[in-house]
Amino acid sequence: MNAKNIRNNRLGLWACAVSLGVLSCTSETDIESLGGSGEVVFSAKVDNPVSRVTESAWDGDERIAVKSGETVKTYTVDTEGVMTTEETPYAWEGEAYDVTAWTPYTDKEIDLTNQTTEELLFNCDLLASHAKVESKIVRFFFTHRMTRLWWELQITDENSGYTQQEIDAAKVTFLGYGAATYTDGTVTPVGEPDKEISTRIMRSEYYWEGEAMMVPCEMWEKPLIKVEIGGNTYIYTPSRNNPNDVKKRTGDLLPNTWQRYYLSVTKEGLEVDMKSESIGWEEGATEGVQDALFKAIIPAEISGLADYEAEGFGSGTFISDAAEGFSITYTENNASGGIDFEGLCDRERSVSGGKVTFTFKNIRSDIRLAYTTEYMEVGYYLYTDGTYGETYKENGTAGVVFRVGKHETDDASRYGGRLTAVHGYAVALGDETGGVDGKYKWKDGAVSLLGAESPENAMDGQTSLYIGYLQTEYLLAQADASEGSMPAAEASRAKNQNNAIPDTSGWYLPSHTQLKDLAILAGETIEGCAPLDGDYWDCSFDNDGSNAYHVTFSNGADTNATFWQSSATESKVRLIITF
Repeated sequence: MNAKNIRNNRLGLWACAVSLGVLSCTSETDIESLGGSGEVVFSAKVDNPVSRVTESAWDGDERIAVKSGETVKTYTVDTEGVMTTEETPYAWEGEAYDVTAWTPYTDKEIDLTNQTTEELLFNCDLLASHAKVESKIVRFFFTHRMTRLWWELQITDENSGYTQQEIDAAKVTFLGYGAATYTDGTVTPVGEPDKEISTRIMRSEYYWEGEAMMVPCEMWEKPLIKVEIGGNTYIYTPSRNNPNDVKKRTGDLLPNTWQRYYLSVTKEGLEVDMKSESIGWEEGATEGVQDALFKAIIPAEISGLADYEAEGFGSGTFISDAAEGFSITYTENNASGGIDFEGLCDRERSVSGGKVTFTFKNIRSDIRLAYTTEYMEVGYYLYTDGTYGETYKENGTAGVVFRVGKHETDDASRYGGRLTAVHGYAVALGDETGGVDGKYKWKDGAVSLLGAESPENAMDGQTSLYIGYLQTEYLLAQADASEGSMPAAEASRAKNQNNAIPDTSGWYLPSHTQLKDLAILAGETIEGCAPLDGDYWDCSFDNDGSNAYHVTFSNGADTNATFWQSSATESKVRLIITF
């Protein structure tokens, strides 16, 4: 396939799908003259650069699937844009029905890791559309189901500290899902979003740039871009604690969107900015285009719930209005049951008259639902018996959930047999009250700490791992083998002696990333939980531990201007727990 990227050029391509015959469609009048004997004539339009299509014609080897109900018919398109099928064509018999079309039509996994050429790049572009058959003439308006990510390395030898030779040899890769399947116009990722994606490289007048097709998903707090230059490696991770990231939504990879990341690198670090353009790959909507609707995939385990009701859908499970979204109401018979989802949207939960309603709004991709008997949200309470829920229990509440599900850098096997699975992470209700006036030194006296041997640094964490438990255990073991002490870490021992909670890791000092992630609770009024306020230790450190990492909070918000301070300094301690 010799796909071409025709940037800044609207193609206005029309391709007509017909059965058993070679036809050329150049106008609406031509289309209206086709499809006798009740035969449906489909046409397909993509107004923006159409990736899989070479300039103003199809390459001639694309397979397009058209589905109605459970029936799928296969079409082959030639270089004139004519589609033919050897199957019985769809017919119009006076009763409306829905059809979905998508290309490529394949049952194999699509490898996304190598997109170094134009052909490999656009082989990863996936098109889909949804339409209603209400006459013999039906038009599909195809949209791109992948996110097109583009990077530009804005760097010169004058201000970066790198030589031109090092700049020319720089390597930029994206991190995300390395493979996907494509069925019924739905992109389903394979594996975890941690694979390296090699991009197509180009040289603009002033900068290096590259691009790749990526699976739409959330990449918040997950590494997204890696820059290797002059022997140094920089990782960009979109963070909800970064106001610019939140404003630009850098962590949301959206379908049918061209997201451009501008990378500025110096030896001091990496800075990232982003611009995005929706509808195809160009800015602004195309007048009259009714693109492929998003849909919700609802398994029988949800539709079979007691008193199940669903609102916000048109035909089948296609979502009528992406902004307003859809809702599912049912009677919940499990104390901690609920609905989880995969995709890009905002979820709300409400309870009324004994029924639970989950509302999904601001839909930005297809949504896949799943029922869980262990449902929770950020802000739920972890109880002293190891269970959790949304109601504060006097003398029975241990902490507040600040992250749901296992962090991608964590694993249940790291907790010394205490856990068989990671459901989430919770923070203690208040600061530890030992030490000197409620404050602790990070290290006191001679303790042998070799930064390269600590779990975090040995795993190349660069303070980005959810590894506070292992790191705390390391600090305690080193203190036990020496004449000095680790007061901040040892606060966890005191708390665990009197506050053992079943099916948990036990309390520990958070890693730098875990501590910063507590800012997600900022601005929330949580019964029984005191907001973090002041300077707090974490368990991350460099070199010999003479300096250790900390975070400064103001009423729960991260206001940190520095990352480390002398380990002899006295600061507060707020412990966390994995359950």
